[in-house]
Amino acid sequence: MIWQGLEEFMQVAEQGSFTKAANELDVSTSHISRQLTQLESRLGTRLVNRTTRKISLTDAGHQYAVSLKNIHQALFDATDQLQGTQSAPKGLIRLSGAGDFVANKIAPLLAQFINKHPQVKIEINFSGRNVNLMEEGFDLAIRFGRMQDSSLIARPLCTRHMSLVATKHYLQQYGTPQIPDDLQKHNCLMAITNRWRFNINGKIKEIKVQGNWRSNDADAVKQACLADLGIAHLAKDLIQPQIDNGQLIYLLDEYQVSDNATWLVYPKKDLIPHRVRLLIDFLLAEF
Repeated sequence: MIWQGLEEFMQVAEQGSFTKAANELDVSTSHISRQLTQLESRLGTRLVNRTTRKISLTDAGHQYAVSLKNIHQALFDATDQLQGTQSAPKGLIRLSGAGDFVANKIAPLLAQFINKHPQVKIEINFSGRNVNLMEEGFDLAIRFGRMQDSSLIARPLCTRHMSLVATKHYLQQYGTPQIPDDLQKHNCLMAITNRWRFNINGKIKEIKVQGNWRSNDADAVKQACLADLGIAHLAKDLIQPQIDNGQLIYLLDEYQVSDNATWLVYPKKDLIPHRVRLLIDFLLAEF
């Protein structure tokens, strides 16, 4: 009895529709409605708001759906863990990340992993926000900077050294900053944050900058910099080719901090699917 109606409710929560849930389970919409009504009656609370046009989860329904999803995933992981030690890894791995590092460094390694384990599927979600791994169903994420979320396990992959850069034309027109505070007088091309960190006399100081260009894509910031728009704060490996050919010039290098690590993060849980554990070990070994 305890399981009755749970699968129907989970499909309604995921599909956002009785009709779509019924199609997914190959049953009638009346069956979905009846099971959901009985489930709400047993629980003594409303899970779904029903209108003539659409349905939506109540607060209780949303919390219940998240809990059920975690339980369902735990059951799946337990089976996968058992079978994984006895057979080739298979199944879907969902990874979240953004930027040139994920596209140019991580994606090729994921392709190598798939070649080694062809029954595994990879889904990469390029998002600039820090997704909730558990609630949104992600196994792993690539994150950059200082880690603050204590609910995640964070494994360092590498340190990305940052640099300030600008074109010779921009500097001729607006002058060359001599100390980090001078940046407040310049047009700064921002990526994730408008607070840039520097090492000044052995202490870390944040400088709040401003400018007329902002993008969560580092390559877009680089292109704006190459177009003489202003000063950018970018990873050295991204702009090294333009430094080498003279298109960009390093600025204030002696003030740069060196604690900007790139992290592989994943939820803290007892059971990690075999395929995910293999990928974690693979990425850590490669770096």
